[in-house]
Order: sequence, then structure tokens, then C-alpha cells
Amino acid sequence: MATKLKTIWTDQKFKITCSFLTVVLVTISFGALFEAYWFNWDYLANTNNYLESAELQNKVLTAYDHIDQVYNFYQSEENIRAGNAIDPAAMEAYKWDILAELDLNDPDEMGVSTESEMLTDPDFWEPYADELEAQKKQLINEGLFQYERLKKELEQTQGLSYVINSKGVTNSQPKDANPDDLLKRRVNFTYNKGAISSTLPKMDQFEPLDYAVEPDFQVIIGFDDAYIAEREVLYQAERQEFLWLMSIFVVSLILAAIGMLLSCISAGRKKDNEGVQLLPIDAFWIDAHFLLLLVVETLVVAAIVFFYDQNFPRVVMLMLFAVGAALGLNFLLSLVRILKDRRFGERLLFLKLIKKGWGFIKNQFKKLAVYYNDVMKGSPTVKRLMFWAILLVVLALSVQVPILGVCSFICIIYLLYLGGIKAKKYDGILEGLERIKNGEVDYKLIGYDGALGELADGINAIGDGISLAVSEEVKSQRLKTELLTNVSHDIRTPLTSIITSIDLLKNGNLDPEAKQKYLEILENKAHRLKVLTDDLFEAAKASSGNIEVEFQAVDLEMLMTQGLGEMEEELGNSQLEFITQYPKDLFVVTADGRLLWRVIENLLFNILKYAQKESRVYIEFSKCAADKTGIVVFKNVSAQPLNISPEELMERFKRGDETRNSEGSGLGLAIAKDLMTIQQGELRLEIDGDLFKAAIILPMAE
Repeated sequence: MATKLKTIWTDQKFKITCSFLTVVLVTISFGALFEAYWFNWDYLANTNNYLESAELQNKVLTAYDHIDQVYNFYQSEENIRAGNAIDPAAMEAYKWDILAELDLNDPDEMGVSTESEMLTDPDFWEPYADELEAQKKQLINEGLFQYERLKKELEQTQGLSYVINSKGVTNSQPKDANPDDLLKRRVNFTYNKGAISSTLPKMDQFEPLDYAVEPDFQVIIGFDDAYIAEREVLYQAERQEFLWLMSIFVVSLILAAIGMLLSCISAGRKKDNEGVQLLPIDAFWIDAHFLLLLVVETLVVAAIVFFYDQNFPRVVMLMLFAVGAALGLNFLLSLVRILKDRRFGERLLFLKLIKKGWGFIKNQFKKLAVYYNDVMKGSPTVKRLMFWAILLVVLALSVQVPILGVCSFICIIYLLYLGGIKAKKYDGILEGLERIKNGEVDYKLIGYDGALGELADGINAIGDGISLAVSEEVKSQRLKTELLTNVSHDIRTPLTSIITSIDLLKNGNLDPEAKQKYLEILENKAHRLKVLTDDLFEAAKASSGNIEVEFQAVDLEMLMTQGLGEMEEELGNSQLEFITQYPKDLFVVTADGRLLWRVIENLLFNILKYAQKESRVYIEFSKCAADKTGIVVFKNVSAQPLNISPEELMERFKRGDETRNSEGSGLGLAIAKDLMTIQQGELRLEIDGDLFKAAIILPMAE
């Protein structure tokens, strides 16, 4: 049994059927209630006896009220035309309207002492005599209309008979109506100088009938017995219909409640799924959903009332109610699913807004505390601003200038907030200057804007400049040390060989062959010293720019071909394969041909010294159209690992061979770099593992 129930709760068809039947039954109950009460049937359900019904009591009292109005208040057409039936309150209200248009609301404004005099002052009201007369005629016409209407309603009231005696004048309907005969009828009503008697029970529960103008006003009202008997039969039939409609209403409502309960039980359950299954509508905020539903339901009710006033068919109103009921059930089922999933608090937008609002308030208090600690507390500048602002307030209050005091208070708030922040930042800049002065050149001032931001950027730039200068100085000292070490090593090595060879030759114990050997050593080392001296001299000239440069159009392809031809022997003995990729068109650059060849020669000698034997060397020509330059790239594989950056490799006395066992001074690349610079070109090195690339870049000739 439990398994079957579980299956039913998760059956989609069962849930749809329950929801559909609930909406239908609620609509039926509304339709029954609508028919029972909307069409003025609210008098039918209070009693089983027509003589005790509110309908009959209301009919009797309405007849009495009409009789009183016709024969006691209006009396006759002549009396109305004479203006005797005009309500004085109506004329007073019209006068008050005139005074309101004139903006006169107080007796003093009219020079009188009471409101009564305001309404009766003849001098004031004389200009308005025509308007007052026109209003009086309008009230007379309205009275004539009401008099005729009430008389006609009395004549058309079925079964009504009455006799009235007012001021000694007797009137009756019909003309032969007899008071004794009226008092014998089943339904009669008598008003005699304030005393009420009637065959109807509980007449004293209605308003006291003491509004007759004349104290001798007497009325006897009676309804025809045949009419009353006919109404009793109709009343019982209508009452049975009313009770039947109310039964439909109650039964439909109970069944709808059962269907709603079943829908709520099955809500959120789905076959083969554990837990609560939410729908997309459940993601909507509960309170926002409720407010939206309230607006829609209000529109539905308004539409039903409008269609009723316009006599639309009942089915239209029932369809509108069904839409409202479906939307209400949808909200209820969504709420049930959310409650089952225990997310009610999470889906309340109002609660979320309260939490966010409270969080915002707490955050503002925290910001105030942080502002006080970071800005106001311990800041001499802020304290000075506060002093002058408070002094301004004291001065303003002392001279009794409230507006200046208010402005000063606002000024204090502004100074404490914006001015305080700026003052604190100013103190931060002073602190930053002190730290930079004390040697923290890497300290940075951040978070400043406006004029203080420009000042902070300037101080940061000064710190960067000092830091760069210190770095350059350290680097310069390191390079000087390395330069001295390398130069000393490169000079000491040949000098040691020369001194040793000279000492051996001085001894004189050497045979001719040994003497020749040491003489060759002396010659080689002396030549090495000469080359080193020449390179140093050339490096100094190139570095200082003390070289004459003759710019001309140089065919770089031809220069390269001639140079490789002159070095054919060295290249042939190098165990390297040179592959040159010449350009397809003319390759002419602006440079000094002599200096340019010196650069190319240095690069080629560098390759011959440091390239891996039995490898290829690539020389490639290319053009860059964007900046109109020509580029020649030399590529080779290094024989030794290149654990050095391109920038360091172009320093003086730097070699790829850190052991410094190879031939060379370590000045070739440095000289080539300086020579390219004075020719308005560039030497660019790249190292990718053991692959070495050197590119010379020069402007193309126009």
C-alpha cells in the first residue's frame, strides 16, 4: 500500500489532474457564491418566513420613507416652487463654495465675528444675488424631479396601500383606502406621532423613525394579502435556489480543499528521484512572487467587476476567476516546494535586503572606524584643520550668525572627510620622502590622485632614478673589476711567455733548434700583445665616437661577396660550411663601407673562433618595409655552452668561452656594436640554447 501511495505522489498525471480539478472546483464554488449573493440575494438567507425577512422589512420602510418625503417634506408642487422645500444646508454649502473660491475662510477676513454672519451679510452677498437665485432655481427643479419620482415609485409599488394625515389633510392610495381595513391586513405599519406599531417583528432594530417634520404626522401602511401570499411562494422558491447554490458552494469548496491538499502533498516529488524537485518558477523570490500575484489578482477582480457592470456573460467572469485561481494555486505549490526543500529563508527578498542593509550599515561603521584610525588619529595636519574649523564655528556662534554656524558645521564635515583624507595622504608623502632619503629607494607612493598624485609620481620617479643610478654604478664597478681582471689576464699571459723565453735565451745553453723555437714564441706573443693593444685603441675610439664616418650608399650584397672572397683561405680552413642567402633584388644601405666591413669582419672572425666545427653557418639578407631597414643575420652553433646574456656578451673583454683559453681579446662584438651605433644602425644578438644569432640593421638607401 505504501509503495502504491509513493507511486501516486510521484505520478505526473495525478499531480496535473489534482491541480486542474482544484482550479475547476474553486471556480464552481465562486460561481455559486456569485449567483447567491451578487444579485442582491443577501436578504434571502436570514429566515424561513417571508414575513420575518429583511426583504419585506426593507420594502415597508422604503415605502414609509417615500411617503414621508412626498407628503411631509415636499407636500405639493406649489410648495416646492415657492422654495419651501429647499434644504437650507444646500444653500449654505453653495455659499461656502463661493467663499472658498475667494479664499475667505475666516470671519475676520470679512470684518464679521461669526461664521453665521459670513453667510447672512447682505452687503457682501448683494453682488452674488444672481448666482444665488440661479442656484435656488436649480434646487427647486431638483426638488420637483424628486417629488415626481417618489410619487411614481409609490404608485408602482405592488400591493401598497396607505393613508396619511398631515396638518389636518388626509391623502390615501388608493382613494378609497380605509385605515381600519389596512390595519386588518397581514402586513401593516403605523406611525403615529413618533409611536411605531407593525405586524412585522423586530422593527425596532432599524433606524428610529423620528425624522417627521410635523408632530401630528400620521401614516398607516398596508400591503395587499394576495400580493403577500404570492411573494411568499416566490420567496420560498428563491430561498430553495439560494440554499442549493450555497450547497454547491460548500461542497465544491471542500472538494477543492481536498484537491489542493493532494496537490501540496505531491508537490516537489518526482519518479526515480530523491529529495525535492524544484521548478524554474521556484527560483523567483517568494515575497516578490506574492506581490506580483497580488497585483494580478487585483486586476482580475477589477476586470470581473467591470464585466459585471457591462453585463458580460457569466462565462467570461468565470474564466477570469479560473485564471486567478490557477495563478494562486501555482504560488501555493511553489511555496510548498520551497518549504519542503527548507529554503524559505533563502528565497525571501525582503529578508535578503534587510541582511544586506544591515551589512551595509555595519560596513559604514567599520569604514568610519578605519577612517578615524587611518586619517584622523595621529595626523597633525588633520588636527590643524579641525582646530580652524571649530574656531570658525565658535566665532560664528559668538556673533549670532546661525547660517554661518550651519555652513561652518558642513565645512567641518567636509574637512574631516575629504580634507582629512588629503591631509593624511600628505603625511604619507612626507613619510615616503623620509624613507627614500634614508636609503629605501625602492619604496613607492601609491593610491594618490590629483595634485598629490602628480607629486607622488614625481617622487617615485626620483626614487626610480636613484635606484637606477645605484644599479648602474654597481654594474659599472663590477664591469671595471672584470675589465681589469680580463685585461690583466690577457696581457700577463703573453708577457709571461715572453719573459720565460728571454730568460732561456740568456742562458746560452740552447741548441740552434731550441733557440729558433723560443724566438718564434717571442714573435707570436709580441704579435698577440700588438693585436690586443690595437683592439683596445680601436674599442676606445669606437666607444667615444672619435672616428670619421663617411655615409654613402653601400651595396651590402657586393660588400659581403668581396669580403668572403678575401677570407676564402680562412673560411676554407675553418671546417665550417657557409651558406649565404642573397636577396633577389638590389640591397643598398646607407653606411660607411670601411666601418661596415670592419663589423662584418669581426662577426666572421667571431664565428671562426667560437663556432662548432663541422657545422653550418647561415648568412641571410632581408628587408623590413615598416621601418625601411635592411637586415643581415649571421647564424651559427656555438662550440661552448652560452651561459650568458646577449647584453653581457657585447661588453668589453667578454667571451663566450669563460675559460679564456681561446684566441681573441673579447673586444670584437663590443667594437662591432659601437661601430654600428655611430653609423646610425644597430647590432642585435640573440641566444637560443647553443644557437647564436647576430643581426646588423641599417637604414636602406633611398
